[in-house]
Formats: sequence, C-alpha cells, structure tokens
Amino acid sequence: MKKTLLACLAVVAVLAVATPAFAITCTIDQRPAATLLVPFFQVSYDADGNLNPTGNDTIVTIANASAAPMIAHVNVFDRQSQLVLDFNIALTPFDVQAMRISDVIGGSLPDTVNGSGDDACQRNASAAVYPDPDGFLRVRPLVPATGQDNTQATTDYNQPFNLGIIDELRTNCDGGIDDDAVGYIIIDHANYCNLSDPTDPNYYYNDAIGMENNLWGEIIFTSGTGIPTYALSTVNLEADASIGDAAQLDALPVRSFDARYWDPLDEFPPTACPNCGSGDPNTDLLISAPWDVGFGDQREPLGLRWAARWFDAGASLTSNFRVWRAGTAFNGNCDTEESIVTLRFYDEDENTTSQGTCPSPCTNPTFNFPLETQQRNITDFSRPTGAIAGWVQFDFLNLSGGGTILDQAWIDYSFEGALAFETILVPGTQLDPSSCNPEGSSIQGLTQPITPVIPAVVGTGVTS
Repeated sequence: MKKTLLACLAVVAVLAVATPAFAITCTIDQRPAATLLVPFFQVSYDADGNLNPTGNDTIVTIANASAAPMIAHVNVFDRQSQLVLDFNIALTPFDVQAMRISDVIGGSLPDTVNGSGDDACQRNASAAVYPDPDGFLRVRPLVPATGQDNTQATTDYNQPFNLGIIDELRTNCDGGIDDDAVGYIIIDHANYCNLSDPTDPNYYYNDAIGMENNLWGEIIFTSGTGIPTYALSTVNLEADASIGDAAQLDALPVRSFDARYWDPLDEFPPTACPNCGSGDPNTDLLISAPWDVGFGDQREPLGLRWAARWFDAGASLTSNFRVWRAGTAFNGNCDTEESIVTLRFYDEDENTTSQGTCPSPCTNPTFNFPLETQQRNITDFSRPTGAIAGWVQFDFLNLSGGGTILDQAWIDYSFEGALAFETILVPGTQLDPSSCNPEGSSIQGLTQPITPVIPAVVGTGVTS
C-alpha cells in the first residue's frame, strides 16, 4: 500500500506544473537546495585510537523534500580540504537519512537501495530513470565523470570497510595526532551515481552534479556526557541556471560555490556536458532532462563579511567560533595558508579592538584562520579590555594578502557553560549585500552580471 501510494505521488509530481521555490539566490536562507554544506564535524578518539564514549560526535541528516526519488552524493573532506571519502545515498520520496559521522569514517556507510531492494545506480540494468516513479537516476550517462561510474558506483554498501581515514582526519599541520577527527562535508544532488567529487572538473562537465533544489538537513553535535549537545541546519546552497549562464559568458571568474574547482572557458563550447539535456525530447533522443538544462555547478556562493556574538566569562560561559572558508589559494595541504582575516571586536559599550591586516608598522596582533574548517575559542583573540561580552565582524576579503574573488566563508558560534541551558549554537549573520557581490565591493572582477533571483524548481519541484 505504501509503495503504491508513493508511486502515485511521484506520478502526480511528473504531471503537475512546477511552482517556483520561494527563495532568493545570492543569499543563504532556510529552503531546500541542491547542495548541503556541513561546515564542521568532530569525532573524539582516545590515545589508542579508539572511539571515546564520553567525547564528541556529529550526526548529519539528509532529507528529500520532493515526491521524486533522488541520489545524494556525499563528499567528506579533512581540515586541509583534502577529499578522504565520497559515496552515494539513495533517497526515496520524502525520505530522510541520518548518519553518525563516527560510523561513516569508521567504514560503516549508509546502505540505501530503492524500494525493491535493488541498487538504485546505473550499474543495475533495471534501475529506472526519472520521470519513471522509481527513477532515482536523472540520466544514464553516455560519458560518465569517471570510467568506473557505470560499473562500480553504488548505493548498496552492505558491509563495513577498512577506510583508514581516521588518522588523516586527526592529523594537524604540525604532524601531530589530535584527539578529534575534524573535517567538513559537501552533499550534492547527483544526476547519476558516481565516484567523482567537487574537486574534479569532470564532475561538472559530464553532469554528475544535479540541479534540483530539494535537499535539506541538520547537523547535531553530541557529547557522551550530554553537555554540550546542540544543533543547527545544514548550509543550504541553491542551484540557479543564471549563475551557470553567467559563467559561460563572462571572461572573468563568476562567483559560485564550486567555481574554484572548474573553469567553463576551458571546456565550453563545444565538448562540455555530453550528458546534459536541452529539454527537447525530439532532439535529445537518448537524453531528455528538462529540469537539468544548464552548465557547471550553478550553486550560489557564500559571502565574505560576517558577524557573530561572543562571551568570555571564564568557565561559567565561553564562546567558540567555527569557521569554514574556501579559496583558490588553499591546495589541500599545510604548505599554503589562506589569507589573513581582518577582525573587529566590539564590547557592549561599542569599544573596539581590531586584528588582522593593518598599515606598517603593524602593532595589532594578527590571527589567521589558516584551514578550510576549524574551531577557535574566544580566548585566542584580543578583545576590548575588561569586556566579557560583545560581537565581532569577520572580513575575509584580503586580495592583497593572497585571497581571490572566489574566496568565501561561513561562520557559526556557540555559547557554552557548565549548565545545559547555557549551551547554544547560532549561525553567523552575513553582512554582505549579497553573496554574489559580497561586501558591495567595486574591486575589479568582483562585480558580476548576476542579480538575486527567485529560482524556478523545474520538473521535480518540491511538493507536499
């Protein structure tokens, strides 16, 4: 009965006229999206490398807001922005999949198959292509992102694997091993199952990455002691064809979430995206994907100027900043650090202390966020003398210090005390006028022909 009902709902979704998602690109909002960013995770281990039962762990959930089945491609990166693991998840209509990160990096991957128990990927000859009601696939790729996608990519992980990635996630830039495994995760809608990832240009050129704004999720940070336990939404990044169109036409790099990994002028035209549909089944023959017309990642970028609150009252109440950042300067190892962040701390009486870039001779202390993801306590920074509370402005635009127009960042922050009710996790407030034109800057190459728009969700639009 349940299977029949879901099939009927999926057919209704195919026949219904798609409605626009009430969201605006170039600003981060709480709407279903094509990509979810988990900007920080941590899992605690003891000195012998065993999972610490009283330590930290992270739970990530992925939900499908659509009546159509979907494939989510999960990419796990270490703190130096090096990919350590990627895998595929099959989401049935209105499905939700939770995964404990200690299980994932320990080799127990989510085992998700379609309703009949078969692998949802194209290696399975009976796997359906949407708009079939059981169509997790959006296309059977003529030219996949990797040579093994059509034979090896799967959603059927039926036993633990010895991945050997835990120590990599625990290794710091001094060569030491930390107690916590730390990293971040990018979750993309995928048009087909693949063994590629966002750092591979073929991930975009061969249309492995999908464009449907139907994913949403949450991140839960837990402790074996119960304090702290807190959560926030994933960072939801919508796809919009206008970003891809601008990337094809503009000679300058166009800001998008994954623009640092691919250059449309290298491949377009005429060989790019052999699997993309034009929307016309009469001309596409083998490929018709009217909801997937476009090119590149199309994802809205993150901004460069952020605000966060802070407390520094000793053991009774403190704050941590969690900073995710990305740029072309970072090369996946410890040889290159990202450019220095300019910080301005305010107390509650508007007194200020600045850190970061300054004229020579520079007497202010500098503090860099050198990794792609990290957590720093308020005590790492200089603040107005005697203050125990206030707010801070983060400015990541530092072109003279090695940054680029493609840099972007995310901030969230915590209040943590000895009591459970004192523990809270809050997303930072973006101060840019838009993510596509951050800080309202007129620096050459930063302003682009993209204005905030309401993206239309086509074909497999969100339904209820």
